[in-house]
Amino acid sequence: MVSAITIANQFIERAKRDGVALTNIQLQKLVYIAHGWALALDHGLIYESVEAWQWGPVIPSLYHNLGRFGAGEVTSPIPISGARKIGPFDDALLESVWKSYGRMSGFTLATITHHKNTPWSRTVKDFGLRSVIPESYMRDHYRRLYDEQIRRKREHGNPQPVR
Repeated sequence: MVSAITIANQFIERAKRDGVALTNIQLQKLVYIAHGWALALDHGLIYESVEAWQWGPVIPSLYHNLGRFGAGEVTSPIPISGARKIGPFDDALLESVWKSYGRMSGFTLATITHHKNTPWSRTVKDFGLRSVIPESYMRDHYRRLYDEQIRRKREHGNPQPVR
C-alpha cells in the first residue's frame, strides 16, 4: 500500500496527460473510489484512513496537503518524500478508475459518494460525521458494484461502469 498523496499524484499526472483540470474535492473522491475498488478486489491501495466529512469521504492528510489550492485547480503534484512507486496492478486499476470517473465534476463525484447505503452514508448513520469509514463498508460496497458489472457483462456483453 502507498500514501493517498502518491495516488493523488497519479491522478494529477493523468489529468495533465488528458488536459483535464482537477480540484481538491475531485482528488479526494478519486482516491477514495480507487481505494474502494482495490478493496473489492482484496487489494488495499492506501494506508491512511478515510473519514466521513460533511461533503463526503475525505483523507485528512490529503485534504491538508491540498489546502494551498483552495477550491481551485490543483496545478502541480503534491510534494512527498520517499514516495513509493505503484505496481502494474495498481496502475491498471487507477487507469480504469480514471477512465470511468476522471472527467466527472466534484459535485457529481460527491453526489455518487452520498447515495443511500454508500459507505459514507452508512458511516454517518452508524458513527456520525468525522468518523473513520470502515474498510469493510468500502469493500462490501465496491464488491457489490463489481458483481453488478460482471452480471451486466454476462447479460449484455459490454457493461457500463457502475457508479
